[in-house]
Amino acid sequence: MYQPSVEAASRLETTINDFRSDISSSMTSVEQTTQTIQGVANEIHDKVNTFKNTMITSEETQLAQENIIRIDQTIKEQFGDYDRIRRAIMGVVMDFDINLVRNKTIGELSEELWLTSSRYWLSYALIAVSAWVNNYPEVASNALGECARRDGIKASLFFTLLNLRFGRNETARHWFAKYLKTLDPKFMDQEASVVLQAYLAGVFGTDKGLEAQVNQTVDEWIAVISEDAQSCQELVDAYAKFFEALRPARDFTLDALKQFCENAEQVGWAYTESSKLVTLKAFVDSLDVQQVEQRPDNYKARVDAVLKDLITDYDQEENELKTQKKYYSMVIKHNGVVDEAEQEYQEMLRLRDQGYNVGRQFLNWVLYANSNDIDVHVRKFALGRTKTWFSQALTTFTTTLEQKAPKAFQLSIDGWKGVTDGSDEQEQLNDMHKHFEERKPSIVFFNMPNIIAFVLAVVCGGLAFLNPLFLVGTGVAVVFIGVHIYLEVSKYPKRVQQNLQMLQACMQQIGMYRNGYAEGLSNSSLVQEQIEYNF
Repeated sequence: MYQPSVEAASRLETTINDFRSDISSSMTSVEQTTQTIQGVANEIHDKVNTFKNTMITSEETQLAQENIIRIDQTIKEQFGDYDRIRRAIMGVVMDFDINLVRNKTIGELSEELWLTSSRYWLSYALIAVSAWVNNYPEVASNALGECARRDGIKASLFFTLLNLRFGRNETARHWFAKYLKTLDPKFMDQEASVVLQAYLAGVFGTDKGLEAQVNQTVDEWIAVISEDAQSCQELVDAYAKFFEALRPARDFTLDALKQFCENAEQVGWAYTESSKLVTLKAFVDSLDVQQVEQRPDNYKARVDAVLKDLITDYDQEENELKTQKKYYSMVIKHNGVVDEAEQEYQEMLRLRDQGYNVGRQFLNWVLYANSNDIDVHVRKFALGRTKTWFSQALTTFTTTLEQKAPKAFQLSIDGWKGVTDGSDEQEQLNDMHKHFEERKPSIVFFNMPNIIAFVLAVVCGGLAFLNPLFLVGTGVAVVFIGVHIYLEVSKYPKRVQQNLQMLQACMQQIGMYRNGYAEGLSNSSLVQEQIEYNF
């Protein structure tokens, strides 16, 4: 009597364990199905979010373009006379070479323009030049005095360049001495770019004494950068912020990895961050220009180019509008991503509000100016003189990228999990195939619908002694189980094949990631080499 009871209990325990195993397998299947549904929902959410962001950024870009047009129109309306004076004075200067315009005409024009823009320093410069042409020394002297009072820095540089153009070197030295008196390398003015532009264009070369004086001045500027450790660190930090704010050259559009890679966020970060180095290479390429060709026959043309940049450099009133325009230009540069544009804009304002020592001024020319604002040779010179700190920041950026980039990809597809570096595709495919072969019984037979139908059949069979109609429920449940097993058996190969294809897509995109990441990273060494030897 005792032994059969033990055997019965053992059989009952085995049955319970089998049932528990089947339930556990089914619950796992439900969990995997839920994960698949959640993955699809996340993919739809990402696509909707991408569409929304694209629409917002497109609107922001269009709005920025409209605002730039509006600001340009405002500048034209409010400061159109300034532009007329600029064109007029360059015309007068160039006419001295060919003498086509009568002195009387020049005098009348200068008086007319002065009446409309008596606040503008250049209108007094035009009066002074006109008086000089017409041999009115007293008028010329008065106009020069008022010109210098309105803007001493621009006036001293303008007449330095003008006198150099016509071989009046002694007078040019006099005006440059006036400019030097205004200089403070620890609080650099924007017009210093004109001095550097003229220096790089060889404008001072006709007067060896003046050229030596300019050389000494530039050397003093450069020395100021290196003498203060705090300022040097500030340059490194500013370059680092610039690298962080760069617009990636590509977005993370590898959809299979986004859906099935558990560390997709880390992968996406490394993929886009590495592409910033592509953007950086293009930026450095834009500044890697040849030196200005210096020949005796193009000397006046070189001086004229510097003069144009000096007089077209906006004055304080115009600069307020120009600063607004700079913000909208940054929005366009960042493809309508306002947060990124705002970050770069605030950094530019921070540097400006702190005051432009020579280091900050060089940095401003390199990072936040463009070749319409500052001559590209000056920007190249400024980058060359701050390349030590640029290189330090780039090394840090690259090292951080290498440390944070994923070394392996954690894949999860329909209950299968695998870790790969992208070089073992066949092994991963074999592992997935083996995984589904082992899970085939639980997928096809012991899934949740079949278990529920089985329980229903048992319950209906047990209640049949109360009412034979319950046998109908048992029959329906058995038929359902049979049909469902048939359907699952039919779908099983396709399900396995689809998952294998998803895995192949992931492996292919891992290869795309690795190529893109490597390409981006290679630009770091290319830029370092370019900066070292070309700047």
